[in-house]
Amino acid sequence: MSRSLVALALLSACSGTPELLPLPAVEGLQALPDLDPADDVVEVELVAAPTRVSWLDGTTTDVWAYNGVVPGPVLTARVGDTVRVRFTNDLTEPTTIHWHGLRIPDVMDGVPAIQDPIQPGETFTYEFVVPDAGTFWYHPHVRGHEQIERGLHGMLVVHEAEPLQDVPQRGFVLDDALLDDSGAWYTFDVDNSHPLQVHGRNGNVLLVNGQVDPVEGTVSPGVAERWRLVNTANARNLWVQVEGADWRVVGVDGGLVAEPYTAERVLLPPGRRFDLEVIPKGSVDAVQLLVALPNQTGGWDTWPMFEAGLDWENPGTGAAPAWSLPEPFTPEPTTQDVELEFDVEGGGANIHWTINGATWEEHQAIHATGHTPTRIVVRELSGAFHPFHLHGQFFRVIERNGEPADEPGWQDTVLLNGDDEVVLYSELDNPGRWMTHCHILEHAERGMMTELVVE
Repeated sequence: MSRSLVALALLSACSGTPELLPLPAVEGLQALPDLDPADDVVEVELVAAPTRVSWLDGTTTDVWAYNGVVPGPVLTARVGDTVRVRFTNDLTEPTTIHWHGLRIPDVMDGVPAIQDPIQPGETFTYEFVVPDAGTFWYHPHVRGHEQIERGLHGMLVVHEAEPLQDVPQRGFVLDDALLDDSGAWYTFDVDNSHPLQVHGRNGNVLLVNGQVDPVEGTVSPGVAERWRLVNTANARNLWVQVEGADWRVVGVDGGLVAEPYTAERVLLPPGRRFDLEVIPKGSVDAVQLLVALPNQTGGWDTWPMFEAGLDWENPGTGAAPAWSLPEPFTPEPTTQDVELEFDVEGGGANIHWTINGATWEEHQAIHATGHTPTRIVVRELSGAFHPFHLHGQFFRVIERNGEPADEPGWQDTVLLNGDDEVVLYSELDNPGRWMTHCHILEHAERGMMTELVVE
């Protein structure tokens, strides 16, 4: 897998210093201002602190927020940029920031196995180069089942070296919250709750960009847009679909796909991202982004997340953008195997989730050789579903239950349904110590984490 910064190399080979075009804005989310004037450095400040929001009428909910907003402001950079984040913890407990999906040095990955958690009142500077363009997100990796649920999460967008300037971009952070009628949080005590231990935290309030009501806007008929979606929920799978437009998937976790594809709806497990190309039709009154959930009758219930009227002042032709798509994927012959088995033990309110027969407290790290075509076999033995997330690497899904998989693009998160066996391909081209775990955060909290050491 070659993911070198070809565009940047071509730019640097040119005589003189090329003028970089501005990064496109990501509509719908507050932006983090860049405090460094250099073209290739993005420096921002993040502060985690308590605040309050109103999600249920007549109530307030105590949340934890980055820079006072839920979700946190979107951090934008260009592939190859140095990103410097001065982070201050104004919570009453330790925390970190994990940069979900970024292939950066492990000492900047924000996991307590390597980084000492940032104590209340302390400041820590994260600094790394972003090697891949795509839609990512950031969140804590300390008591994530509570800290992420309370509001500590935000989108991170790494644009291509030469992003398309004429393609409007929108960001949608999809989430749910579990609240009582007073707006207070339902218990976070996963150690004493059978439902939380088994199913994870499924909320009763759907959120988009930190609000209950749909995001509103306008779109131009025939003008293609890029919609970036991330599911930050603790445990809930979300299906998404677009109405009133022609749309297709152009990117997944690890960036653009070689062959964009259409679908009736796409499934976003916790932690996953999709980039959609959306071209509004001229024959409709509105365009909608919908979350769809299966109901007990075998059908679907839908909730609008984005509703847009048509702006006819500057209609487009309906043409697709000139995406710089990667070459089709051709795996190399694999020369090493990694095996992971997801299972459960215990009962009642004493359930523990395991990987290779051990919880995190008892785990033994798995060792593998880096820069080596690798076959990763992940088996689900418990009958439950698990969004499997691997830090620091990308992989391709090549088989599911013995059949070739049609799941395009490089990923860092893949859903295992009950009793699935999924075969992944990776070249493990980012050496270091890497957490791998279920992204149902209550499952991770109850042990379903281990460590892959890439030598």
